[in-house]
Amino acid sequence: MPNFDGGHYFYTGLFPVQLDSVQRPDGSYTVHSHLLREALASLPNFSEAAGSIRTSPFARCRSTHFVRLAVIDEPQFNGRDPVDALKQAVKGIDLAVHQPVDHFSRSWLMFAADFDAVDSGARDRWAAGLWGLMEPELRAIFSHCEKFGEVHDGASFAAFVARGQVDTTMSFNDYWIDPLPFPSLSAGAILGTAAGVLAIFLAAAWLVQRQYGAGSWIWVAAAMLGVPAGLWAAYRLVVARGLKPFPTAPDQPGLSAQFFHGEVFTPRSTVLATRQVAALDFTAADIPAEVAQQLPLLVEWRGYLEPQASGDRKGGEDLFDEARACAVQ
Repeated sequence: MPNFDGGHYFYTGLFPVQLDSVQRPDGSYTVHSHLLREALASLPNFSEAAGSIRTSPFARCRSTHFVRLAVIDEPQFNGRDPVDALKQAVKGIDLAVHQPVDHFSRSWLMFAADFDAVDSGARDRWAAGLWGLMEPELRAIFSHCEKFGEVHDGASFAAFVARGQVDTTMSFNDYWIDPLPFPSLSAGAILGTAAGVLAIFLAAAWLVQRQYGAGSWIWVAAAMLGVPAGLWAAYRLVVARGLKPFPTAPDQPGLSAQFFHGEVFTPRSTVLATRQVAALDFTAADIPAEVAQQLPLLVEWRGYLEPQASGDRKGGEDLFDEARACAVQ
């Protein structure tokens, strides 16, 4: 199902960047696309420098799994459209002459996010909650986009996010490791649906013939209408089943599945996952020993898992307080 699947919401948005010039404090002029890149480049992500841990402001909300922001200036050029070489030779097509190429009239900001969700309405709740957690950072980013001037609170930011959304039709979710808990649609169900619709048309033809004495043509008309109608009903059945979202994966309530899959962590993902563990009140005993060996940055402290830092423990306390501050959507 687009956007919502497997207990997750996969958001994708495109926002047009403003075209007018901007004067810097030093008197020089630039454009919004350059300022937007500067804002994204300065966005805190992760650093081990000086014993401090700098995480992305999006990590303040523990229902958020991944976020990606990128400025798109031009569509990707994938080369010439494939054409049969013999046809090209016969038609005398000059391969040195380029085919039509698409261009954007402005730069676009791509905003993609994957977060926990219980229904398709989670997008607005997540966006409004995000505004309360990182309004200054969101203003620094999206103020360079068109129509952001209408945003003044969480609800209007949620509407802004909804306006820029494009459907995510190919989501990726690796939390399901067991067989899916529902059977495949059988051929009998598909054929039965088509046959049932055809039977309705034939029954209608029988009633018309009995009531009005219509000739055999009524059966031909019923078949000609019933067969395509039955096929359409079978097609809609398949599509409707395909649009149903997968249920949330079991035995992993909001916890990063990498802990249980035994995947190797990078320093960045280790810290983000640690924040989630702390917010959910998981202890070291909840993590398999063979997985815990892959987490050199983690130590047990006061029953929680805390990132190993060279500074005092106050930074770790702040980290966990911040992680717990984000309510589950």
